[in-house]
Amino acid sequence: MPTNIDYKKIMSDLDEVGFHIIPSVIPEKKADEARSILEQLLKEEATEQSLAAKTQRVGRIAVKHSIFLELMSHPTIVTLWRKYLGDDMVCSTWSGNTVYPGADSFGWHSDYPYWSVQPPWPPGRLAGQTIWLLNDLTEENGATAMLPQSHLKGEPPPPELKNQWIDGGKILTGKRGSAIVMHGACWHTARPNQTDEIRSVLLGMYMRPWFIPQEDMRGQLAELENPSDLVRHLMCANQRTPSNVGANQY
Repeated sequence: MPTNIDYKKIMSDLDEVGFHIIPSVIPEKKADEARSILEQLLKEEATEQSLAAKTQRVGRIAVKHSIFLELMSHPTIVTLWRKYLGDDMVCSTWSGNTVYPGADSFGWHSDYPYWSVQPPWPPGRLAGQTIWLLNDLTEENGATAMLPQSHLKGEPPPPELKNQWIDGGKILTGKRGSAIVMHGACWHTARPNQTDEIRSVLLGMYMRPWFIPQEDMRGQLAELENPSDLVRHLMCANQRTPSNVGANQY
């Protein structure tokens, strides 16, 4: 775990720019291990549709291997999001995302929960995405691009801009083992993979606890044996659930 993390600088970048790259959060060897495990899951779960689309998501990774549970609750990431979103923040979704050679741009978008909310979006610190680099990300292999300050617009990209490059966009490159963190409302897109190799990342969205998680995190939690208190909290065990109001409740 890095010992020189400048959380104030990272949070300032999230507020003002919309994203920040944290280098070498885990050793490259650990990233290689996670990538190898993810690639085995890719082979097991590939479908004709995912192969044709040249992109594949692997969900429910928290219950598929302990290394993914370890990264979901990594101290650097948990500390950051607790500082930025509050100690009661939870994990909304946790998955692998791979693009194959020849994959094209996906189009500009913002992540859940923003795409589920009618604009104008509420301002402030509501959600943040973590992108774990399991491959070195380059301009050639499908690195993520982000539009600085787009999280301040309070709305999704307009339809006429979704599928074209937006002037001012920044392609974020980095070494495997690093993590990109971004404000959940930031406009972003994956660039085309022009290489002969797949590239993979892990995606973890953390958010304030009053939003409905994108995934059934409690359902996955029920499949884990002896999860830690931190894992239980991140996977929404402490999130409030609806109940009926009785005569003695105010």
